[in-house]
Amino acid sequence: MRPTLVDWILDFFWPSRCIFCGKIIPPQKLYCPECIKQLSPVTSLPPLFYLDIVLSFTRYSYTSSSAIYRLKFRNQPKLAATLAQMMAERFCSQLSKLSIDLICAVPMSPQKQHQRGYNQAQLLAQQVAKQMNIPYAPLLEKIKTTPEQHTLGAEQRKHNLKDAYRVVSPQQVLGKRILIVDDVITTGSTMNECAHTLRDSGAEWVGALSFAHTTMIPNS
Repeated sequence: MRPTLVDWILDFFWPSRCIFCGKIIPPQKLYCPECIKQLSPVTSLPPLFYLDIVLSFTRYSYTSSSAIYRLKFRNQPKLAATLAQMMAERFCSQLSKLSIDLICAVPMSPQKQHQRGYNQAQLLAQQVAKQMNIPYAPLLEKIKTTPEQHTLGAEQRKHNLKDAYRVVSPQQVLGKRILIVDDVITTGSTMNECAHTLRDSGAEWVGALSFAHTTMIPNS
């Protein structure tokens, strides 16, 4: 679609900027070519104990972390739509073959979500669901306050989230194939615990999708 006169006027006063570096870019673009070249592509990661598949768009790097930081800590929730579009386009073909029934997000504690004003994982999940034409549902809730995962060592992370999540409506989960979405997978402990909770309520299949990933825990 060709830009309209209104588009050109809006772009003159509020130019498009790269979601990673903030540089001004042409209208209708999402990011600059320099930044996209710096994102290391990832196909799939080793599955975890309760997860059938683990997918991530890119590795966690200076470039990818800059967009995630702005999304989470600089009150820029609109970035979720762009990141989700990139995730959906990369994995559209692969995900469509998996017969996914529902997409959900890694939940935040009510207190933390109130402080931030939104759950970035939920925004990503809703946008991925929209792009993939798969229903989104808030299947999980966090019922236990826990220390931030990034403040703990790898071994502590494995146990920090035990019994921290609950399925909102078990009837929605029973026999379903579910994809969980988050912004970053670090050790995988959070995704694994969410998947464990869903499986305990009868989910048939559970996968994980994130925009970025760092180090995965071993499959054990």
